Amino acid sequence: MPIRRLPPETVNRIAAGEVVERPASAIKELVENALDAGATRIEVQADGGGLTRILIADDGHGMAPDQLALAVERHATSKLEPDDAGDVDLLRISTLGFRGEALPSIGSVAR
Repeated sequence: MPIRRLPPETVNRIAAGEVVERPASAIKELVENALDAGATRIEVQADGGGLTRILIADDGHGMAPDQLALAVERHATSKLEPDDAGDVDLLRISTLGFRGEALPSIGSVAR
């Protein structure tokens, strides 16, 4: 499923997401992304307690290189599929992460 921006109506219905403040929160979000991508093997490396570097390597299906710029935008996600009318049913979520906030939040506190 390609990464796309969520419709404004859906963004407005999503409660404020948790803020990534600590390395453990970032690791949790990245591991959840790996699991949602079908990973069966996940390696986590946190240098300097996660303050120097966090590396998550997994065997999930990943994303196309041209999707990276969109993946780091707020509220852009591959995990919510709109119906024929363009609406997203927030009561039928089947993934660990869905808000499209993890990567932008991690990026905002990375430095």
